[in-house]
This record gives sequence, structure tokens and C-alpha cells, in this order.
Amino acid sequence: MASSPPIDEIFLAALERPISERQAFLDAVCGGDAELHSRVERLLATHSQPRENPPTVLQGTSLSCDERPPSVQKMAGMLIGGRYKLLEEIASGGMGTVWVAEQTQPVRRRVAIKLIKPGMDSRQVLSRFEAERQALALMDHPNIAKVLDGGVTDLGHPFFVMEYVKGVPITDYCDQAKVTLEGRLKLFLKVCQAVQHAHQKGIIHRDLKPSNILVCLYDGHAVPKVIDFGLAKAMHQPLTEHTLYTAHGFMMGTPLYMSPEQAEFNNLDIDTRSDIYSLGVILYELLTGTTPLDRQRIKNAAWPEAVRLIKEEEPSKPSTKLGTSGTLPSIAAQRSLEPAQLSRAVRGDLDWIVMKSLDKERSRRYETANGLARDIERYLADDVVEARPPSASYRLRKLVRRNQGLVVAVGLIALVLVGGIAGTTWGMIEAVQAQRAEAARAEGERLAKLEAEAQESKAEAANQQAQKRLTQIQKGNEIITSIFTDLDIREAKKGTGPLEAVLAERLVKAAGQLEGEAVGDPLVVAGLQDRLGLSLLNLGHPKEAIPLFTKAAETRRTHLGADHPDTLASSHNLAEGYLAAGKLDVALPLLEKTVKLRKARLGTDHSDTLESMNDLALCYEATGKLNLALPLFEETLNLCRTKLGGEHSTTLACINNLASAYGNAGKLDLALPLYEEAVKIAKAKLGAEHPDTLTCMNNLALGYKSAGKMNLALPLLEQTFKLMKANLGADHPNTLASMNNLASAYGDAGKRDLALPLYEETVKLKKAKLGADHPDTLVSMNNLASSYQAAYKLDLAIPLFEETLKLRKGKLGASHPDTLATLQNLAEAHLTAAAQEAWLGRDKEHAETCRRALELAKSSDDAVTLDRVARVCCLRPTGDAAQVADSLTLARKAVELGEGHRASPYFQLTLGMCEFRKGHWTEADAALSSAMKAATQNSSVWSTSAFYRALTLLRLGKPDEARKLASEAASKMKPLPQEQKNHFRNDDLIVWLAYKEAKELCNLESASAASRRAGTK
Repeated sequence: MASSPPIDEIFLAALERPISERQAFLDAVCGGDAELHSRVERLLATHSQPRENPPTVLQGTSLSCDERPPSVQKMAGMLIGGRYKLLEEIASGGMGTVWVAEQTQPVRRRVAIKLIKPGMDSRQVLSRFEAERQALALMDHPNIAKVLDGGVTDLGHPFFVMEYVKGVPITDYCDQAKVTLEGRLKLFLKVCQAVQHAHQKGIIHRDLKPSNILVCLYDGHAVPKVIDFGLAKAMHQPLTEHTLYTAHGFMMGTPLYMSPEQAEFNNLDIDTRSDIYSLGVILYELLTGTTPLDRQRIKNAAWPEAVRLIKEEEPSKPSTKLGTSGTLPSIAAQRSLEPAQLSRAVRGDLDWIVMKSLDKERSRRYETANGLARDIERYLADDVVEARPPSASYRLRKLVRRNQGLVVAVGLIALVLVGGIAGTTWGMIEAVQAQRAEAARAEGERLAKLEAEAQESKAEAANQQAQKRLTQIQKGNEIITSIFTDLDIREAKKGTGPLEAVLAERLVKAAGQLEGEAVGDPLVVAGLQDRLGLSLLNLGHPKEAIPLFTKAAETRRTHLGADHPDTLASSHNLAEGYLAAGKLDVALPLLEKTVKLRKARLGTDHSDTLESMNDLALCYEATGKLNLALPLFEETLNLCRTKLGGEHSTTLACINNLASAYGNAGKLDLALPLYEEAVKIAKAKLGAEHPDTLTCMNNLALGYKSAGKMNLALPLLEQTFKLMKANLGADHPNTLASMNNLASAYGDAGKRDLALPLYEETVKLKKAKLGADHPDTLVSMNNLASSYQAAYKLDLAIPLFEETLKLRKGKLGASHPDTLATLQNLAEAHLTAAAQEAWLGRDKEHAETCRRALELAKSSDDAVTLDRVARVCCLRPTGDAAQVADSLTLARKAVELGEGHRASPYFQLTLGMCEFRKGHWTEADAALSSAMKAATQNSSVWSTSAFYRALTLLRLGKPDEARKLASEAASKMKPLPQEQKNHFRNDDLIVWLAYKEAKELCNLESASAASRRAGTK
């Protein structure tokens, strides 16, 4: 016997006591050894706890900041990101400021840093800021400002670092340097090439203007740089998890350079041709010194009038604008030309190029920036430009201008020849020329008529297409608007959380209106279905969201391909829907495929890929594959911190989910710091009542609970549940998970009068909301059954355990950890019932309970389950011989599987009991002696082993030794409380059953005397 009890013995002894008594027991046994006390608490926290189902952080979380940056005056000299010292503010826009900064490491250089403008830290502005950073990071072109780095300031505000472009707007540079017309066009060609590069990367600038095209000198050469992608829009992928909404009265872009379609209130289908229009305005200004629309007129116009001017006012040709300008001499001088020369140079080809770029109907503009650039190159090479209808005389003039030398030589020869025969052939020439002139005139009229008809047909087709597109957009808007029509939030809030239900109902109705050809364009429909599905999912209706995601994914796969970013987004959303609906067998392979495709298409460190990796890890954890979930969570979090920053929404989700995985793995020392970090970030960025903040608070409370810190866990769970119920509704899945966890905490705190009704309400609501076989519903059913067992209501506990076990086997599989946990719980319930039947002498009932317990245990590989079932079958001396044989088999298997297990004294005790019932006296004596050596004298294991060894010694012919050992064991017995006699809760009852048997055979004193003597000690 050890002089001081080892940690395993303290742990086992504590397990035998009610949870409400464990702290007092540990205080008494551990004394002042705080480390020992803490280690035992951790063991208890991870052993046989009812499983909680903490909701995970929802993806797509919007970030908002409550902190305000310091004033501009105080920011100079600040160190940003640990290595960038702010020097001077050089630009300020609607949402951000640009600073010159000095980078200190790893190299010293001047850089430009873009920061949120003080006071402009709304969710929308942060979205655009994040969009610009990601847009620039996608591009690598000598005429686009490069992104060098990015991060978050100490105050939590994002920033990104660009190459420092020390230049001036392209129009100012050209005027100040008096750049010729040809020089301006060559500079403009580079701008077109940069914009084409952005378009190829899937990015539309949406705010092209001279101040966003800076010209700087490199080795004496002028180089334009396109900057400020703050209003950029991704064509094929989301640049940020936030949606860039445009409020009424606010136009995305700068009105003077804005395309007509961009001025629409609902500009959902902006494409690259919007940038072509803006390039046309810039070219117009480079040629004429002014913009197509009058600057002062736009500035003074009200919102509706400004939109009308942009959409309807036809600009005059550049040559016409120059001819009517009173400042033509100064404009020409800035282009190193005479006024007449400038007008002639612009008239014709350049007029056509500019006006094609500025066409109000975008289908008539250049399709690409390269198309615009090629026409300018043709102009510079005196080649035929595509923008002008090519008449025969026009082509001849271009031919002559390109081949002047050859034309002069041929002309001289022709002149000599003509001079020699002029007199004899003049009459014939005149006749031929007259005939040809008439034929040319007739052909010209025919071609002009055909051209006019073709243009009219083209215009009609374009008009029909535009009308069709407009109709589609209007229908889509009507469907979305119908969700909120006549929705009175004040009336809805008078009930108990009906607003969410009303919104969900209307979302489902809107989804039905998207069926078939309700809108028309299948990709527009798919986009709307995806949005509605996400709204339903976030409102806690995954079953309704799944069909929408399915249709969106199928449509996008058909029209865009299986690995298109939009298709992958819908596939990811569909997998999230299946995960939330508890359909893990469907969610897992879909997530694995989505992660693989996103890695191949977007890269491992892309935000979308990281989001899918996080969800795949969640699915691994939910399916019991913690060995796969933990390393994937760790890898994803490391990538998120590096690529997205420590406070990005996906990073926050990974922190929270890795903490939960650590908690489930029993690594509370790793879990708790992460839980606390997640709550701190969420409160700072999202607010104290945001759903994701509440999720983080819920999970932190679970961490405290697992660590035995009920004084912290219980009030935090109560607060979280109250806020979730108020903000999400009473039947939202996250609210129901929080309700389950609060009930579990009440049970651990000994407040069964609060725990039991809360569990019952949780199971009722989860069955209605999620379905009876949803994994989360099964968690609460298992916990309710455990609560019934703790309240001695075995008639309710055992049937509920059996129902849960059947559903878990069907849903999760027989080997899933949750299924095995229910199997063990049911076995323990049978153990309690069998002990009661054995105590009362109900041999028939005891035999039937044992039969059911044995059936449960035969397929188990859990040593504790096998041990407990084997022990319950050996409590009565009149046990069935076949059951005894089966029990012995289980006991031997438990000892084999549990080698080195902290409960090995129990395993040896059970093996000894089974060997004794089987009549194997020598084997029983060896096993029971081993159990007594491994246990402490004041434990129930030692006492029970001693009584059975005494009975074994009698069979071995050692009566004196048997009576002595039985008497020693009886003297150490504790009195059996009245509660134990009535409800037969724990292993103390087994001691008394063993005592009763030994008393009869070893002639011990009465049980009451032993009880009284034990009570006086």
C-alpha cells in the first residue's frame, strides 16, 4: 500500500461521488497540493462528460470597428505593422488616406501606406478597403501600383503597403510637359494595357480617372501607373466576404468619368466595358483638355439630373468641342501644335475612336481595352481604324499615306506616260470616267443602304437585348423587394421572436418565385438563389437552403464549369447546408472535393480555400475523426493568421473551432487561451451582441465548464443563452445549442431542478426544428437520459438511451464516439438498475437486465463499458451460468484492452468477481489480490475486492484467513445513506452486496453493527 494516494486512486475515488460533492472531497484529499488538485480536476473534466454541441462561428462575418484612429496630426511618426513609420499624408479620399512611410526592415525604402480615414470605419468602407487590397494583390503589371504587404494596426484597423508612386495625374503631366498628341496617345496605350491586365485577372476598376493614373519618371521616361482599386469589382470571384452595397443617392465612382450603366441604382451587371467608357472620357480629356460632360453642370446637378445627364446627354465629338472652345489656342499650345493642326489631327479617326468608347449602349463600345489600344496603334501607324466605317476613298487615303514614296515614284512615271498619249486618248478617258463615276455612285448608294439597314438591325437587336436584360433585373429586384414589403419590425417584435420566422417564410416564398424562367438569365437566377440560401442558412433553416444551393451549383457548373470560383462558392455553401442539417455523410465528400478544387484553382492560402478547409475540419470533428480534424484546424489557422490577419472573420472562426477541438481532445491548457482570444477579438470587432460573439462566449463558457470553473462558466452560459434567445429567436439552432449547454452546466452544478426541465424543452424544440435524428438533437436526447438517470428515473432514462443508441447507430455508425458514449451510458443505466434488482433479490429481473447489457457490450471495444457490464452480471450468486461465462469473457477483454488504464483496479476487481462466480478459485484470488494492491484501503475497490477474496479463501480452505480479511474490510465500511438504499446510485452499493454475501458465509457481525461502527470512526 502506498503511503499517500496516487493521482489515479484519487481520480477513481472522486468518480464514485456525486458531482456536487467532488470539490469538497478533492479539497480534503489533496490538502494544500494545488498542482495535484488541478490535475485531478482536469481528469474529471474530460471523463464521461455529457457532450455539448457548441455552435461554430458562421462564415462571412462582417467586421466593424468601434475604435477611432488618432488624428492626422498625431499619426505622423507612428509605427504601423512594426516596420513602417508614417512620414507624411499625401492623399485623402472618401474612405482612406495615403501616407508616405519609411520601411525599416527587412529593407529600407519609401513606400505608400493606405489607411482607413479617421471616422470612416463603417462596415461598408471596411469592405471596400479589403476589396482594394485583394484586387491589387491579384495583379502584376509594370503600369499598376504593386502591393508589397498588408496587415492590421495596433488599433485593429487594416492597412496595406504599396510601392510609392511619386507622380502626377496623367492629364496634368501631359499639360505641364506639353506632351505632343502622339506622346499622349502612347502614354494612353500603356494605361489601356494595364486595364486589360486587370480585366484578365477578373477585376473591374470602376473609378478610372486622371487622378487615379499617375505619371512618374523612371530614367527620364514617363511611366503611367494605375492606382486606387478602392471601388474595384471582381468579375469571377468575391474580393471580400462583404457585399458592396450602394445606398440610394450615392454613386459608385466619379460622375464625370462614370458609364451610363454604372449610374443605375441597381448596377448588378457592370462589366469591363464600363472601364472602356471611363478610358474614353480620359482620352477625350487628353485630346481636348475637357470632359465630354460639362464639369460645372454635373457638379451643380441634383442626383436625378446627374444620372439623367450621364445616361442620356450625348457628348459632342472631340473635334467639335475643340472648334467651339474659346481656349483652343492654349489647348493646342499644351500639345505643341497650332490650333488648326490640332483640329485636323483630332477630326476623323480620333473622333471615331473616342465616340465608339463613349457610346451609351455598351454593346457598341470596344469589347476590350486591348481593342481600344489596337485602334490607337492603327491610327499612329496610319492604318485603317475599326471605329470608322471603311469607305473605298478612306482606305485609298490610308494606303497613300502609308506608302508616300512609292506613290510619288509611280505618279511621276504615270505623268510621263499620260503626257505622251493625252491628246489621242482624252475623249476615251472622259467617257470611261463618266461610266465609272456613275457605277461608283450607284454602288455607293447600294452599300450605304445596306449599311444603314445593317445598323438599324443591329440597333434593334441591341435594344431588344437591353430591354430583355432590364426586364430580368427588374424581375430579380421585385422578388428581392417582396421579402421586405409591408414588413413592420415593430409589430413583429411584439411576439416572441417572430421576425426571424417571418423573414424565413418570405425568403422561402421568394425562392419559389425563382423557379424556371421567372427571371430568365440562369446565372442571375443562380446568384439570387445563392444569396437567398445564405440568408436562410444564417436564420437557422438549412433544410430550406439546401435546394437553393443545389440549383445554384448545378446552374453554375453547367454554364461556368466545375472549377469556376462561382461554382465552387455554391458547392461550399451547399456543403455548409448539409453540415448544418446534420447530413454529414453528404457534407464530408462534398467538402473534400471543394477543398481540392479550390486549392488547385485559387491556391492553398486564398481566403475561400481557407474557409472550406475550416469547414472540412469541422466535418471531420463531427464525424468522430478528431485525428484528421486537429491537424487541419492547426494548418488552417496558421495560414489564416499569415495571409488574412489575426482579426479576419475566417481567422476568428478557426481560432474558435480549434479551441473546441482541443477541448474535445482534453487539451484544455491549449483550448482556454484560444477561447479567450476569440471572445476578445469578436467583442472588439463585432460588438457584444453579435451572433458570432455570442458563439465565442458560449464556447468559452464550455471551456470553463470542462476545466471545472463553474463559477465562471454558469453565469456566462446564462448570459449567452439570454442574448441568443433575444437576438436569434428561441428555436434558432445556436440558441438551442446554448440551451443544451446551460442545462448541462446546471446538472454539473447540482441544480437538477433547473437542468431537467431545460433538457426536456431543448429536446422538444430540437426535434421540431432539426428532426429527431439530427446529431445535435441526439446530443440533447443523450444528455436528457443522463439527467433522468441522475434523478433516479431509470424508467425514463433506459428507454431514452435505447432510442438514442438506435438513432446514433443509424445516423453516425456503430463505431462513432457519440454512439459508443450512448452505449456506455446505457450500460451504466443497466448497471444501476441491476444493482437495485440484486439488492432487492429480484433474480428474474436481474437476469433480464444482464442479458440486455451483455448484448450491448458484445460489439464494444471500450474497456470501461466491458468492465461495468461484466460486473453487473456477477452481483448475484444465483446468476445464470451462460451469463457468467459471457461476463468472464468481457472481463478478460477489459483487462487486456485496459492495460495501463487508470481504472485498472476496477478491471482486476471485476475479473476476480467473474472468476469467482465461474469457480476458478486460484485465478480469482490472483486477480482480487492484484486489485487490492492497486487500490487504497479506504476505497470501495479495496473493500469489494477484500470481501470477494475472503469468499475465495473459504473455497480454497482457508476459513480463518477469510474471516480475518472479511472482518478487516467490514471495519472500514462506510454507512449506506438512505438515498443509496432507495436509489442504488453508485459503487458503494456493490460493497454492501459483497458484504451481505461475505457476512453470511464468514459469520461476520450484523450489517447494522458494522455500519454503526463505521459511522463512529
